[in-house]
Amino acid sequence: FFWMAFHQNGSALTFFAKKYTNLSVSGAMRLWFNIGSLAFIAVSVYTLFSLFQSETKKGKIIAGVSTLALWGIAYALYAGMPSTIAAQPSDFQQFNPFFVVALTPVSMALFAALAKKGKEPSAPKKIAFGMLVAALGFVIITCASVHLTSPMDLGNKTQSILSPSWLKSTYLTLTFAELLLSPMGMSFVTKVAPPKYKGMMMGGWFAATAIGNYLSSIPSKLWNKIPLMANWGILIALCLISAIIMFAMLKKIEAATEE
Repeated sequence: FFWMAFHQNGSALTFFAKKYTNLSVSGAMRLWFNIGSLAFIAVSVYTLFSLFQSETKKGKIIAGVSTLALWGIAYALYAGMPSTIAAQPSDFQQFNPFFVVALTPVSMALFAALAKKGKEPSAPKKIAFGMLVAALGFVIITCASVHLTSPMDLGNKTQSILSPSWLKSTYLTLTFAELLLSPMGMSFVTKVAPPKYKGMMMGGWFAATAIGNYLSSIPSKLWNKIPLMANWGILIALCLISAIIMFAMLKKIEAATEE
């Protein structure tokens, strides 16, 4: 269910960008549509972490200079952009990979800090929370859709009134969910599967991912057939159902993990 919901970036969320989002971008928002700037900013997250983690003065200086240089290049690319740009609906798909690269060290640092305090959630609990966060991501886009005309009533017209921030926030939230669920799921399967069935269970994990990717086409097929709110509602419901099932089974799964 998660992969079915998550992989809407190439379908329903792109349709939403095309139909309802103001693609004339100006001001600081232009930065999010400059893939070069985003790439340098993403790399700077790692050099910034190195600045604080390095134990030598030389290491801190190198990391600090590298971070400033990367920020400078990113700003130069941003400053060279026109005052207003015409974004494409497909441009929004670059948000997820940027957030994955930029937030991975942040999530690792967060869980490391929780682990030191003995408060790090178990892998099954992270997966369950990941489903809740995914539901929250679609709640955000649902809030943006409240007063919009449904695609089946809009026809070939557009209602480009929404700020790109709505989709950016949705992608950010879904990326948090992905970071909670995807790596945890794979490591959990390898941890609890019996050694002789480990390969088969990993195959089952990837098969489930493939099925989820296939089912991700359903919201796009329903795009012009049901109200917009209903489409998002289906995805929210699937994420919540998955989260409820995970939380209901949590004690048994954690007990099996401890064994």
